[in-house]
Amino acid sequence: MEDARKLLVETKVKALGALSSANLVQLLDTSTVEQALQVLAENHILSAPVVAPEDAGQAIGVRWPAQLPNSDIMGFVCVNDIITSFLEYYQSEVEGAAAASAASDLSVAPSAGSSGGGAVSMLARMRRLEGLGLQFAQKQLRDLTCKGCDGDFLHSRHAGEATLLELVMYGFLDPKRRGMHEGEQQAHVVHRVALFDRSGCVTCVISQTDICRFLAAHMERLGGLGECSMAQLGWDRKQVVSCTPETPALDAMRLMVAAGVSSLAVVSGAGVGGQEGGEGEDMQDATAAAAAPRGGRLLGNFSASEMRSMTAEHFGALSLPVGEFLALEHDTEYVLANRERLLEAGVFGSPAHQFITDRSRRTTRPHSPGQEVGQRLIVATAATTFAEVVDMIVRHRIHRVYVVDEREVPVGIVTCTDILRKVVEVATEAVPASPAAAAAAAAAFAARSPRAAAAAAAAADPATALA
Repeated sequence: MEDARKLLVETKVKALGALSSANLVQLLDTSTVEQALQVLAENHILSAPVVAPEDAGQAIGVRWPAQLPNSDIMGFVCVNDIITSFLEYYQSEVEGAAAASAASDLSVAPSAGSSGGGAVSMLARMRRLEGLGLQFAQKQLRDLTCKGCDGDFLHSRHAGEATLLELVMYGFLDPKRRGMHEGEQQAHVVHRVALFDRSGCVTCVISQTDICRFLAAHMERLGGLGECSMAQLGWDRKQVVSCTPETPALDAMRLMVAAGVSSLAVVSGAGVGGQEGGEGEDMQDATAAAAAPRGGRLLGNFSASEMRSMTAEHFGALSLPVGEFLALEHDTEYVLANRERLLEAGVFGSPAHQFITDRSRRTTRPHSPGQEVGQRLIVATAATTFAEVVDMIVRHRIHRVYVVDEREVPVGIVTCTDILRKVVEVATEAVPASPAAAAAAAAAFAARSPRAAAAAAAAADPATALA
């Protein structure tokens, strides 16, 4: 795999493409959640850098023009940050209301697994979500409890000298070592790295998908890795965190946060989250659920991307079951789960069973995973190769591929992070880096903050690499 190592070591970050963009989306830290969601939706993106201009007089509107200097980079805001912050806001407000009710002797019977709130109907939860959603949507980005966790920064001067291997290892896969993020949480992996110049101006953003696109164009340099199957890599035996289509979307979001994932496989059959919980239910209660075995067929994918087009008035939709939420999002009707529930209701072997079975065959074949909820999921099998999965991700502009068995049950998942980790593993196995070299590379990427690094760059020798 020496050729793979040479590809990553000899390729400089600047070779990935244009390192500047006049159309780069940057949000002001004074933007509201509602404004940020609208901008992200309009530009079909999941995240953007957040800046705080030195001259408040220039800070007009929501977006900050990429060419304007003198702004302090606060970090990134992504849809996941907004979701997590909203969940924390929702829970704190609900717990506060429950405590006030208890103090007024207006107690309610607690539901199982709840922290004091009673079980609520879908309509009651929808109304509560709509009201709290409108309040939360007016919060400014700088006031979010979770922000800046899924992005990192690299000085553009260093980008000219940094290798692709360094960018992947110390930019995407090991951000926690540097402690650069200004949010309260620390990300173990980040999905984007912003380049900035000496004036503190962000010039471009490089994503994990950009790296995958580069790898797809140079797959022949990765040797035998490209021909390795999912079974050979062990990616057909990876745990898949999932929920059922009956799980309320709000509870599915809780499960994602608790499990530390950005997506859930929506599968048929009984599973965690199929019933509505109490409003005061602790998000951490879902952690144990993530380890539950799954055996249902893949029906869809629920991820942060589904929230990209959400605005303030849509928070109430989070009370809907995931199957209906996805169908609504993709402008279709979710009906298959109802058929499957009928089949499970004791009608097997009856004329009704035959009718439902025949109708399902007529209306769902030819079938593709995700069809029932208006999605078209791209899936792999145990025999699919590494090169084919990378091509799927790049060609279809997706962030993950589920590995399914012959029954379309998800038995694994491959993300951009998995691809980068495997390529780094192959490259570093060829010629293991010495501890001193690894420490030096990590130090080259360390920074106090983008603003501090920019100031240091102005005084440094031009040949000095800064992050």
